[in-house]
Amino acid sequence: MTGRRRTSRTRKPVRTARPVPPERPRSPGPANTAAAAATAAGPADADLQPRDRGPVRALVRDLVDARRRLVGLFAPVFGLVLITTFGPASDLQHQLWLGGLAALAVIAVDALLLGRAVTTAARAEFPDARVSAPATTWYAFMRAHRPRNTRRPAPRVRPGS
Repeated sequence: MTGRRRTSRTRKPVRTARPVPPERPRSPGPANTAAAAATAAGPADADLQPRDRGPVRALVRDLVDARRRLVGLFAPVFGLVLITTFGPASDLQHQLWLGGLAALAVIAVDALLLGRAVTTAARAEFPDARVSAPATTWYAFMRAHRPRNTRRPAPRVRPGS
């Protein structure tokens, strides 16, 4: 084959994009405002996973989301401890390992104080409900140690409120 190009004998048809109709402006009607209010208030209780349902869990979420705590540093400090544990042995590695373990101890105490405060507030707010201290503390810890933008359901309150 000298300088000749082979072409296919059958050609595929050229696809053209469909025209997109212009978007019509929507007027704020009563249905739209009710849906907007429901969205701003958060998901309905039936839409949540079973572990997140109920007024006690909603209170715990709001209390955890309202403050920044040392528990939020759990994952980075734990990662530092793991890295220093498997790193080469040196004085710096030993210092970082001890510092990381001390930080994890402080974070564990902060998590226990958070659980105690949340459990006390939940029992005061809902005296007729059965509030299990270990389950409430664990739920608060699991919520608090995650970065704010990865918490599900999404936080309803701002930090400091």
